[in-house]
Amino acid sequence: MLANLRVPGVYVQEIRTLPPSVAAVPTAIPAFIGYTEISTDGFGESLVDRPQRIESQKDYEAIFGYGPRPTITSATLDANNNFITADVNIPFHLYDAIRLFYANGGGECFVCSTGNYAGGIDPADFTGAGRALAQIALVDEPTLLLFPDAAALTAAELAGIQQVALAQCGALQDRFTVCDCVETDTLGTNFRDEIGTNNLKYGAAYTPWLSVRLERGINYGMLRGMALNGPTGPIAGGLTNAGLQNNDANVVNLLARYDLIDDVDSAYRDFRADPAGVGADETALTTAISDLHDATDADADGTPVTVTTPRDAFLAALTAYTGIDDTDPAQAAGIPAASGRLSETHAAYRTALEAAYQPEANLRNLFPAYRAIADGINNLPQATPPSGAVTGIYARTDAQRGVWKAPANESLNGVLAPAVRFTTAQLGNLNIHPAGGKSINAIRSFTGRGTLVYGARTLAGNDSENRYVNVRRLLIFLEESIKKAAEQFVFEPNDANTWIRVRGMIENFLELQWRAGALQGARVRDAYRVAIGLGTTMTADDVTSGRMIIEISLAPVRPAEFIILRFSQQQAQS
Repeated sequence: MLANLRVPGVYVQEIRTLPPSVAAVPTAIPAFIGYTEISTDGFGESLVDRPQRIESQKDYEAIFGYGPRPTITSATLDANNNFITADVNIPFHLYDAIRLFYANGGGECFVCSTGNYAGGIDPADFTGAGRALAQIALVDEPTLLLFPDAAALTAAELAGIQQVALAQCGALQDRFTVCDCVETDTLGTNFRDEIGTNNLKYGAAYTPWLSVRLERGINYGMLRGMALNGPTGPIAGGLTNAGLQNNDANVVNLLARYDLIDDVDSAYRDFRADPAGVGADETALTTAISDLHDATDADADGTPVTVTTPRDAFLAALTAYTGIDDTDPAQAAGIPAASGRLSETHAAYRTALEAAYQPEANLRNLFPAYRAIADGINNLPQATPPSGAVTGIYARTDAQRGVWKAPANESLNGVLAPAVRFTTAQLGNLNIHPAGGKSINAIRSFTGRGTLVYGARTLAGNDSENRYVNVRRLLIFLEESIKKAAEQFVFEPNDANTWIRVRGMIENFLELQWRAGALQGARVRDAYRVAIGLGTTMTADDVTSGRMIIEISLAPVRPAEFIILRFSQQQAQS
């Protein structure tokens, strides 16, 4: 109403006639929890248990670094020095999960580091008081939870983490857990025994692990010291064997230079993981820089080696990073003060390090066995948990179709094949579990179609209302969107005028979802119903007690999981 109408004139008054609107909340923002190369920021503050918003793989690499260096213990060559196989271990899977997430259509996400690669995988890093899962619960945006590194634990330890995640989903009612199985538990037997029976509608499991071929950046520094096997057994001397190396002095010197470069790289990684520390890390870094500087002045016979020019760029980048003069390693005390420049100099460091490895081509040409090993290991398939790729499928399906479309019958990018192929009987047991209803979604390979996610069930497979992933996630989406929109009516008058506005707001939103295909029904009234009012959803006591009760019933679309074609023969009609 207009107030203080004392001065004659014309007054303008705007009257609200339309109800407020409901803003659709995001549906595919995963929270990745696991171990990262870097666990401190550029100012020396810990990143552990501090969720960080990430919008691209480049963002992740700028904040958390790269994946773990593969542990390569041995390689096997045939009689012609052709690569056969190698014993390679990649202990942490979070970085690969991030890569597969973005390869399959992922976008915004959160990453919560549980620590760096220095230690092992500890369940307490995920679920302890104040640790990663507890901190993620304080962040409103995530809608998916996953922890690929935990899949390397035992089935019981993994299930303990998954149970905490499912409990969080049940308490907050705004997120969903994507579960992995232990690599050897391909049929999910141990998973089903350990996961329990609580909050199963808020999770889905996928099996088996995926066979992937992701770039590992294999170089000499990763291979030195490993055992080398031939057709008749171990090859004495490994990579320095005279028969493979030809004893050329330049080759010997070049290998030594790589040893030194790798020492600097290792020292740098240790320092960057904890730039605020003082002592051994700084000493190791400055010592390695000094050794590289001295050793690359000339090769064994006094002729400058091909690594000299890259070495200069390498040292220049390290000098910029550390703030010290490479001719004066004693200035190690300047390193901690330079930690604030970590992020801006990291790219320069990596560029210089890659340049320092440019003589790799020379090493490959002079050392055919090395070339075979490096290329062979780079192309060697590795197994990784499927959750990262699956959450990418969730994001892609939500963006292209909508959260109501089942994230199944969708092709996986960046994947060679499932690590295991199932029989028809095994597939049936995975999809439908009569004993407990704990469905596990299979990832399958089809001729001419590639590797597909071929299951869309939650862990509550016997629950008719919450059997399908898309139905559960659609309800989370609708509930959260309407809940946030309804917050504006808290402390509004609890009368018919407010009730009409609330009902109009919700009905308009649900009609939009019905038109988009999220709700089933030939007519609007068949798809949903919104009720609010005295004598309808509330009693006089409810109004007196400050309760506004809104009842919403929905008919969500469900996937056509089993398509049945019925054929019959008929008599000729003409």
